[in-house]
Amino acid sequence: MSIYALLCAIATFIENDFGTPAAKAIVYNNIYFNVLHLLLGLNLIGVIIYAKLIQKKKYAALILHFSFIIILIGAALTRYFGIEGGMHIREGESSNIIVTREEFIKITHLDTNTSFEFMINFTPLTTNHFTKSSTLNDNTLAINSKSYTPANEFNLANLKLEISYKNENKTITLEPNFTNKEIHTFEIANEKFNINWGPKEIQLPFKIILEDFILERYLGSMSPSSYLSKIKIIDPMNNTEFSYDIFMNNVLDYGGYRFFQSSYDQDEQGTILSVNKDIGKIPTYIGYALLIVGFIWILFDKNSRFYKLTQYLKKEHSLALLFLLLLNLQTPSFAQENENDILNLISKLQQNTHEHSLQFGSLLVQDFNGRIKPIDTLAMEFIHKITQKDNFLNLNHNQLFLAMMIYPKEFRQIKMFPIKTKELKKIIGVNIDEKHIAFDDIFDNNTYKLTNYVQEASRKKPSLRNQLDKDILALDEKINHAYYIYTGQALTIFPDMYEQSLKWFSPAQILPFAKEDINRIQMLLVNYFLATKEAIETNEWLSANENLQAIKDFQIHYGSKVLPEKNRIKFEILLNHYNIFDNLTYVYLGFSLILFIISFYTMLKNTRLKTFIYNLFYFTLIAFAIVHSIALLMRWYIGDHAPWSNAYESMIYIAWACVVSAIVFFKNSPFALSAASFLAGITLFVAHLGFMDPQIGNLIPVLKSYWLNIHVSIITASYAFLALCFMLGLLNLVLFTLRSKNLNIDLNIIKLHCINEIAMILGLAMLTIGNFLGGVWANESWGRYWGWDSKETWALICIIIYAMVIHLRFLFKKNFIYIFSCASVIAFYSILMTYFGVNFYLSGLHSYANGDPVDIPVFLYILVGINIILIISASFKRNLNLPSF
Repeated sequence: MSIYALLCAIATFIENDFGTPAAKAIVYNNIYFNVLHLLLGLNLIGVIIYAKLIQKKKYAALILHFSFIIILIGAALTRYFGIEGGMHIREGESSNIIVTREEFIKITHLDTNTSFEFMINFTPLTTNHFTKSSTLNDNTLAINSKSYTPANEFNLANLKLEISYKNENKTITLEPNFTNKEIHTFEIANEKFNINWGPKEIQLPFKIILEDFILERYLGSMSPSSYLSKIKIIDPMNNTEFSYDIFMNNVLDYGGYRFFQSSYDQDEQGTILSVNKDIGKIPTYIGYALLIVGFIWILFDKNSRFYKLTQYLKKEHSLALLFLLLLNLQTPSFAQENENDILNLISKLQQNTHEHSLQFGSLLVQDFNGRIKPIDTLAMEFIHKITQKDNFLNLNHNQLFLAMMIYPKEFRQIKMFPIKTKELKKIIGVNIDEKHIAFDDIFDNNTYKLTNYVQEASRKKPSLRNQLDKDILALDEKINHAYYIYTGQALTIFPDMYEQSLKWFSPAQILPFAKEDINRIQMLLVNYFLATKEAIETNEWLSANENLQAIKDFQIHYGSKVLPEKNRIKFEILLNHYNIFDNLTYVYLGFSLILFIISFYTMLKNTRLKTFIYNLFYFTLIAFAIVHSIALLMRWYIGDHAPWSNAYESMIYIAWACVVSAIVFFKNSPFALSAASFLAGITLFVAHLGFMDPQIGNLIPVLKSYWLNIHVSIITASYAFLALCFMLGLLNLVLFTLRSKNLNIDLNIIKLHCINEIAMILGLAMLTIGNFLGGVWANESWGRYWGWDSKETWALICIIIYAMVIHLRFLFKKNFIYIFSCASVIAFYSILMTYFGVNFYLSGLHSYANGDPVDIPVFLYILVGINIILIISASFKRNLNLPSF
C-alpha cells in the first residue's frame, strides 16, 4: 500500500510536468502497477481468510474488504475490455465513428485493402520502441521504430520507422495525424501502402445526426450555463429511429454504448460527445454499494472496533466553554492637498448618508459573470478589495462606494490603498514610512507609473515572481477596482431597454440604444447623483430617494425577466452586513482557547466541572453551530445551489462540519470540543485570508447536478473529521510530553486516543464513500469513473494512508497510542496536499492554478517544525498502552 501510494503521488507530478500520456506510460498503465492491483486483491482475500471474518461473524468487515475486491475486478474489466473515445458531429451532419483516446499505427495495402494496426505509446519520458510484422498480400511486412522526437512549441512529434517488405527496406518519418485525414502514402517493392499514426476509428452499426446544438449562457456574460445536443438516432438494422437531447448529466444509452455531452466547437455549430462501452460498470457499482453498506454496518456492528471504542468512552465524562469577539479600528489618512475640505466632506458623509446608503445597497447590479445581485454585495467586494478593511473612514461599504462615484476628485486624494514593500514605495515616489497611498499618487501627469512593472510581473510564471512582483500585481488590481468605481463602469444597473438580450449596462459604456434612450438612462443617473450630492450637504433626502426609486422602477420595468426574488436580495444584504462567517472565526477561536484552558486546568487538578456549567458551555457551542448553519442555508438560498461549489464555500462548510461532528459524536470530551472549535476558527480564518474568492458565483454546467450535494458534501465533511484527528494527535503528543505521576493525564490520553480512532474511522468512511461516489458522478456525467486526475488521485492516496494508519494496531502492540498520535498528525499532510497542494501545484480538472506553483507559506514550515519537536519530545514518555476492550 505504501508503494502504491508513493507511485500515485509521483505520477501526479509526472502528469503535471510531462502530460497525462507520460504518467500513464510510466505508472498507471505499466505492468508493475497492474501487478500491484493484483497483489492488493490477493492480500484482501488473504485478510478475509487469515482474520477468519466469516467464522467470527464479522460480517461488516467482511463486506467492506470484499467490496474492494469487487471494485478491483470491475476496474480490470473496464481497463482491458472497455472502449472509451469521442465523437465529433457538426450541425446537420451525421457520424457513426468513435475515435479512441489511444494512439495506433495502421498500415493498409491499397491494392488488396488489407491492413493491420497496433497501439503505440511514446511520450517525452518514454520511448517504447517496437518491432511488428504481419502478412499483407501473402507477404510479410515488418516495421521497426528507429527514433522518436517529442513535440515542442514549434514542431509536432515525429517517429522514424524502417519498413521491410519483399526483401526491400524503406525509411519514413511519420507525424501524428489525429484527424485521420491526409494519410501518408508510400511505395515499396512496387506496391502502394497507406500508413497513419493516430487514434483508432470504431464504426458503429447506427448513426447519429446532430439536428441542433444549443449553448445557453449566464445573464449578460460569456460563461456557459448549459449546452445541449439535439440528436437523432437512425439504426437501420433494428429499424429504429428516435430523437434525444444529450446534455451535461443527461446521457444517452443505446446499443451498449453511452454518449455524454463533453464539449463543443468554438463556433457553436458542432458538438463533441464522449462515448464508452463498459462491461465493468455493473460489478463496479455493486462494489461501490457493498462499500457503503460495509462502512455503515461497521458503525453498528458489536464486533467492530468502532463499537468497542464508543462503549469504552461511555464509561467516561468531561466538560465545555465561552466565546470572544474582536473589533477593527482604523484612523483615516489623506493626501496633503485640500485636507480640510476632504475631512469636512467625510464628516458629512458619516453623519448624513447612513440611512440612504442602505436603500442604495438594495439597488440591483449585474456583475461581470452575469449574476444579478444587490449593489451592497458589489460594494462590499470592491471596497474590501481596495482597503482590506471594514468600515474604512467609519463609512460602510455602500457609503464609501457611493461617495467615490459622486466625489471622484476628492477620493482620489485619500490614502486608502495599503502598501508595504519599500521598493514599491520608491517606485511610486512616496515616503517609505507611508502605510497607505492615494489613487493620484500612482499617476504622474495621467501616466500610470506601474505600467511597465505590471507587464513584466504578468509575463513571469507565478513560481518565478518575487514579493515585489506580487505586491505590484495586487496593487494594480486594487487600482483597477477603484478606477471602475470612479468612472462608473462598475454601475451596470440598467437592463436592455429593447429586451433583445439579458445583459445590463452602465451609462459609462457605449450603449446600443437610440440617442434619446441613452439620454434618458444617463439623466436617471445624473439626476440621482445631483440630488444625492445636495442631500449630503443639507441632509434632505426626499429628492435623492425619489430618483433612486426611479432607477429601481426602470429595473423592474425592463428587467423583470431576470430579477431575483425580493427575499433573496434581503437575505443577501443581511448576510453581507452581519458578516457571519468572518465573525465566527473569532468566536470559535476564543471559545476554543477558553475551553482548552479550563479543560487543561481541571485535568491537572483531577477535578470535574459541575454539570450545569458544562451544559452551559456545550449548548453555547450548539448555538454557534446553529448560527453557522443558518448562514450556510442563507448562502444556499441566495446562490440557488449548495454552498460548497468552490474553495471558499468548501472551507466554510468544513468549518461547520468540524463543529457539528464534535457536538454529535464527541460531546463528552472537552478537549475534542476545544479542538473542533479551534479547527473551525482556523479554517474560517484561512478562508478569509484573501486568496479565496468569497463571491457567490454561477455554477459551471457539470456542477448542475444533485451529485454536487452528495459527493462534495460527504468528502469535504471527511476533511473535518480527519483535521480533528490531526488536532487530537497533537494534543495527545503534548500530554505525552507532560506525563508524570498524575494518572489523570494518562486517562485523558487514552480517552483522546479513543476519540481520535473513532473520528478517523468516520473520516475514512466518508472520504472513501465520497471519493467513490465522485467516480459515479464522473461516470454519469462524462463517461469514466476514474481518469487519474490529480485531485482524485490524491484523494485515493489519502484513503490508502489513513487505511494504513487505522490498521497500525495490528503491527504495533507496544506504544500504540503514541504511534497512532504521530501517524494521525503526519497523515493529515496528505489531506493538506489534496485540498491545497493540488490546487496550486498540480494541473487537472479540479485545479485552480493549472500547476503553476506558489510560494509555500511560512506558517507551514513552522507547523512542521512544531510537529517534529512534539513527536521527539513525546517519544521519551511514550510507554502507554490501551486497556483491553
